[in-house]
Amino acid sequence: MAPLKRREFGQLAAASLTSTILADLSSKAIAQNSGRSQEVLYGVNLLQASVAQNREDQTPPVELNVAELATGTVLSKTNLPAQSVDNRSPVQKKSRAFFVSESDRITKAIVQGDGTFAISTVSSTRNGYFNHLLVSVGRANNSQFRAKKVRGFEKSDRTIESVLSLANDRLLCLVGTEGTPPFSFAILDARTGQILSGDALALPTLPLNHRFANLCQDAKGNIFATETGPEGIPILISMNLQERAIVTGQVKINRLNPLNFEGRALVNDVKDLAFSSSGQLYALATDNSGRNNALFAVDANTGRMGLLRNFAAEKFAFSLQ
Repeated sequence: MAPLKRREFGQLAAASLTSTILADLSSKAIAQNSGRSQEVLYGVNLLQASVAQNREDQTPPVELNVAELATGTVLSKTNLPAQSVDNRSPVQKKSRAFFVSESDRITKAIVQGDGTFAISTVSSTRNGYFNHLLVSVGRANNSQFRAKKVRGFEKSDRTIESVLSLANDRLLCLVGTEGTPPFSFAILDARTGQILSGDALALPTLPLNHRFANLCQDAKGNIFATETGPEGIPILISMNLQERAIVTGQVKINRLNPLNFEGRALVNDVKDLAFSSSGQLYALATDNSGRNNALFAVDANTGRMGLLRNFAAEKFAFSLQ
């Protein structure tokens, strides 16, 4: 069997959305399943950006899909157009000598503890990288997404590669350098778009030549992610913000097992990880053909992956039950 293909660092999110999509579709899925409780997941895909798009102060357009987990049935598809940020003050810029073309990426989609939906994106331009955050507002009809430009990075090459919801409108972020190592942790204030110091949480220092991605959290508060070293094999890692190493005083990282499929370790990272409301860990990765994205169930203890079905999304998240 051919190995799962390399994670592509290529392409990210925006505008208004009725609360029916984020709140009421869960009950719709239950009704369609003759009363049997059915988990709902959201998939996010990048749409073609306008030539005139202002990548510093506008998010890229995206498509939001809502589907049943058990059957894969798509309940809804909604296009979210580019949205202007509400904090337009300039951020650090630096003209890049070697530059191909402007591009966008979706780096994470999450459902936060209060039920709001958040999407993080990165846009690459000649003047550096611009990070954005989209968060849905409210649960009533005509609910909207509001966009923030991430501010506070000292250099224009910093890119937010994954986010995780914390208390008090804070997000835990994995930050890369142009999407590649070295990586570090940071805290983002979702209300203002401002990067904050993570010293209070004693976040761990990450190895310089390792890639980190795919933050997610189980119901017990344990945080999971993937770590990929120079050999290219992604390892499932975990940590708990309440558990610190005796020597360093920093949050301790537990390295679990390599992600593996059909008895063989993956040689490249998955595209995303997320826990369902029932506590099952799932991964998004390419299928055997290497052309389609697919959903896999993951044993969090062993890293073993089992193929479920194709799922046409770049990032995914589960609804809250």
